[in-house]
Amino acid sequence: MKRFADWLNQPFARILHEGLGLSPNQVSGGSFVLSVLAALAVAGGRLHAGLGLMAMGQWLDGIDGAIARHYGLGSPRGERIDTLFDRASEAAIFLGFAWSGLAPIELVLLSLAAILLLTTLVERTGIDPGAKRVLLYGGLWFPYRVIFALIFLINLGGFVVSLFKADIQFQQRMDALTGDLDTIASRAARQEDAERARATRPQPGLRPWRS
Repeated sequence: MKRFADWLNQPFARILHEGLGLSPNQVSGGSFVLSVLAALAVAGGRLHAGLGLMAMGQWLDGIDGAIARHYGLGSPRGERIDTLFDRASEAAIFLGFAWSGLAPIELVLLSLAAILLLTTLVERTGIDPGAKRVLLYGGLWFPYRVIFALIFLINLGGFVVSLFKADIQFQQRMDALTGDLDTIASRAARQEDAERARATRPQPGLRPWRS
């Protein structure tokens, strides 16, 4: 899917990078600006305009990755910046929905918390259901209270699954070391006790000196 999206975005990526000289980080910044404008539109009661600006921001958010991959500009720092812009964009848009009264502030904050929790493990586990801004379009047909409840539950569920996967990965690394942390710690303790016992044990053939 990512390759297909990159193929679709390749002409636009070429225009933005080769024609305008924009870097992936600059495109990510442009995506964030559109997200802030979308948040302001939603907060001002212009839902359709807000969703349109949000869609444009998400489109730019896809192009920055296409530029990075096509021109070999990807880096761990760039990925962190992209993630930071994504979370900031979601925070701005979600708060716009809360400000407009379309969604309860409690559900909005819970949704953001679940997304942030999941983000802490995405790099390690690769699990990301992607149920964030994209679900907001469903508010055209369903109440936003339901939409934000879904965002919260899906991302919280993704976080729980990620915890299990991270634990399994950790146990596999420990198995590769022929034991888990408790086993390694107990072996170290036994070895230390044995060395201490050898150091205090009388040497063979020697008698203790007496006055």
